[in-house]
Amino acid sequence: MTLPASEKRKFARLDLALSVSYVPLGAHQPPQDPREALSSDISQGGLRLMTPTALPVGTELELQITLEGNEHAPIVATGEVVWQNKLSPTSFETGVTIQTMPTADRSRFMQFVFDQMSKLVGSTAVPV
Repeated sequence: MTLPASEKRKFARLDLALSVSYVPLGAHQPPQDPREALSSDISQGGLRLMTPTALPVGTELELQITLEGNEHAPIVATGEVVWQNKLSPTSFETGVTIQTMPTADRSRFMQFVFDQMSKLVGSTAVPV
């Protein structure tokens, strides 16, 4: 995967597969049913999705992110496609930056990411 040289990581990334529903937004978009994707990389500022269709850079998306092991409603957010790589005719790696997220959902999302990272750090710690 080749990322733009201008991309600067502001947040730590976590390789985690989460179920994400998305709908392209905008006046030029016909109404659509949500499509399903899996995340392969998440952070507080965005996520990498494995999508079944091409999405042009700049496309705004309505997102619903289902947190694993969480009985609460999905996290709701809007995002913007910032890059995409075609892996096959029906598989695309899609970089999405989070644009807006309600405060309560942002808190839940940040806590989830922090908890998952803590588990990883704890599992790699060497006993003294």
